[in-house]
Amino acid sequence: MDEKRRDYLNKYKSQHRRINLTVSNSDYQKIEYLADRLSLKPTSFVYNALQEKLEQSPYLPDDIKQELSEVKFLIRNIANNINQVVHRSHTLKVMVHENDLLMELKRLEETVVNYVHGKVDHDH
Repeated sequence: MDEKRRDYLNKYKSQHRRINLTVSNSDYQKIEYLADRLSLKPTSFVYNALQEKLEQSPYLPDDIKQELSEVKFLIRNIANNINQVVHRSHTLKVMVHENDLLMELKRLEETVVNYVHGKVDHDH
């Protein structure tokens, strides 16, 4: 094997990992059927399905899921409080700047999204 090819293979091996997957016969038949419908080999089909899934919902560790659950609960409470303030202002005919309240909520949402992306990017 020439040196160029050996360097390429070493670099490839250092950047990729091989996974062996065992499935039942019935699952394999499903994979084979779906792959055939897309004119793909079963391994290509599974790889593409995995890539789609990874892009849709990144893996989040349990501690981050718990944090996000708590944050969602707090955000819902804040949104409920904003609705109550707006309702009260309409009842009392006192002007409340709804846009200011909504902008605060929007900033909070952006903060949460940035936090999640930071955690996901940092952990992976």
